[in-house]
Amino acid sequence: MSGVIVLLELEPSTEVLDAGEVDVGARIRWVHAAPSDPEVPEDPGPATFCGIATGDLEREPYSPTEPGAPWYPPSQRTRRCRSCEAALKAL
Repeated sequence: MSGVIVLLELEPSTEVLDAGEVDVGARIRWVHAAPSDPEVPEDPGPATFCGIATGDLEREPYSPTEPGAPWYPPSQRTRRCRSCEAALKAL
């Protein structure tokens, strides 16, 4: 699905790993989708498909690799935003 950027809505973190890095996998609240910015296609537009501002969301490097693959990382199936998904299906 081209032109879609996957973004993560994270819980506030209080857990820091030994190297000073935060365990992002344990902090994912929701996985959202946003259209790419028409002027800078590698960046998300100002809002997700469900209407959340993208400025505070984290970029997820996942992108579908084959036709029919989900827009979200398969490991995050239960955390995908249903509103973003509905908007994508309506496109």
